Amino acid sequence: MSDHDVPTETDTPACYLHPKREALLRCSRCERPICGDDAIEAPVGYQCPRCAEGGAPVRRLVDVANAAPLTRALVYVIGGLYVLTMAVPGIVEMFGLRPILLAPGGPEVLSAAPWYSPSTLALLIGEPWLLITSAFLHANLMHVGFNGLLLWQLGHMLEPTLGRSRFASLYLAGLAGGGLGVTLIAWVTTLAGAGDLAFVQQVLGGNPFQATIGASGAVFGLMGAAMINLRARGINPWKTSIGALVLLNLVITFVIPQISVGGHLGGLLGGALAGKLLMVGREQAKAAAVRVTAIAIGMLVLAVALASATLSVITG
Repeated sequence: MSDHDVPTETDTPACYLHPKREALLRCSRCERPICGDDAIEAPVGYQCPRCAEGGAPVRRLVDVANAAPLTRALVYVIGGLYVLTMAVPGIVEMFGLRPILLAPGGPEVLSAAPWYSPSTLALLIGEPWLLITSAFLHANLMHVGFNGLLLWQLGHMLEPTLGRSRFASLYLAGLAGGGLGVTLIAWVTTLAGAGDLAFVQQVLGGNPFQATIGASGAVFGLMGAAMINLRARGINPWKTSIGALVLLNLVITFVIPQISVGGHLGGLLGGALAGKLLMVGREQAKAAAVRVTAIAIGMLVLAVALASATLSVITG
């Protein structure tokens, strides 16, 4: 074994059975670090092969990782909708998230735009569904490809561990957190009278009339939950590829124009909160999923309330 194969105290823990591999988990029995190939599902957490010998029937983590049906369905839906929007570009204009449209009265304000024709329902209650629909639409191939790839990778990491119901509530929390972040920044910039500034539109994405689309909020939510998951298992997330991924995406968020800062940060925080609440034993899993779903719905309601407050500032 060379010097590079021996982990130091400051390095990411290495698997004790395969020192050249980064440890993703710790054995729930002996607490030694193990890689994904050596992690075996146990009644509580995961065990290394040596601790799992002679125990109840178990499944290896690599086998569990193949069972992520919700993740795959989400990626397929996002991909399919991207193809549809290429054929019908008006879908993005109709279903993108514009904070001004979420609350009652907002569609009437925008109805003067030649491309916008609000429905009777929209004129009555606003278009709160845009908080959901916008998260399944993408602007170009790079946008949908990047989000789809991250969703695929993070989903196959988290869904087998959390189960379908908890993963669904986590995804919703990231999505809702992203929508809340977008409307929060729109409200703040409108209060400050800065909604028309180029910096606000290009960097912060804070104009309430500006459309925001993409699954980035939900994907950032998965990243936040993955960080919490690693921390709960005794691994410093900032010393792993997940931490590097979060840092890279945060830099991209603030450096590249036309990226929603509120959507990304809101999704990251929403996912981290959900991840903290969802990392419970199996007997508490259902209750945790319900709790996180309720919080996500609360964030969506708060987003609509902020949109209404923004509308009030605009209309006087």
